[in-house]
Amino acid sequence: MTHRTPADFLDRNTYPLGQPESKTWTELVNISKKSLNETGACILKNFVHQSILDRMVIETEHIVNKSHFCKDNHNVFFEKDDVSLPVDHPLRIRQDTSLNSIPYDLMDPADALHQLYNWYPLITFLSAILGHTLYRMADPMAALTLNVMNEYQNHGWHYDESQVTITLLIQKPEAGGVFECVPDLRKFDTDDYSKLGAILNGSDEGLVPLNVEPGDLLIFAGFYSLHRVTPVIGETTRYVGTLCYKDRPNVMNSPEVQQLFYGRVNQG
Repeated sequence: MTHRTPADFLDRNTYPLGQPESKTWTELVNISKKSLNETGACILKNFVHQSILDRMVIETEHIVNKSHFCKDNHNVFFEKDDVSLPVDHPLRIRQDTSLNSIPYDLMDPADALHQLYNWYPLITFLSAILGHTLYRMADPMAALTLNVMNEYQNHGWHYDESQVTITLLIQKPEAGGVFECVPDLRKFDTDDYSKLGAILNGSDEGLVPLNVEPGDLLIFAGFYSLHRVTPVIGETTRYVGTLCYKDRPNVMNSPEVQQLFYGRVNQG
């Protein structure tokens, strides 16, 4: 079967994203919005066909040798260490992160993930779920990122700068590489440091592993929910596409963030 446009990447009966006037589209938006509001996450199962996933894996492996190795030791907000705080304060507890990043500007526009990210019906659909207009991120590297995790690599506990993060799992490892979160731990204007400290010191109270499989699109409130990816086990690499949309146009990452995740600065 030939997949000519991103509409062909999806099961049109389950995900009729090109038909916003349909009853199925409206129901899907409402169910997704409810899940996101109640649990901090929405998982659209089997969002893309297996044949498209296979193609995405091949396209990723064509450029994986250009990925940037990122190793960081950080607190949950990726902020500088505040030495005025007690040494055991949750904001001073360090997390290790190790992964490889493939930036948007190294991807071929003909690649399936690149096409999906830029597909207007997807942006319209996600905007309806989130309740406001979304724009493609202007950052030439961070707008669309492929996160690559080889054996023993992980992403330590953290919060996202963005209110909502959208990811597509392309390939899962043999074991490990589990996306875990503590939903709604952070409020907009306050942080529950006692609970945060407990989690960072090993408590699993309130911890939820998200059952994300290859082909699932995850919409996740990463600003409010503490989350991590556990270390990958085995030789199969974990591939995840991160699709960055913003609530206003022309948003860029800082040069410091670009340097950390991509090893260079590109301000467009």
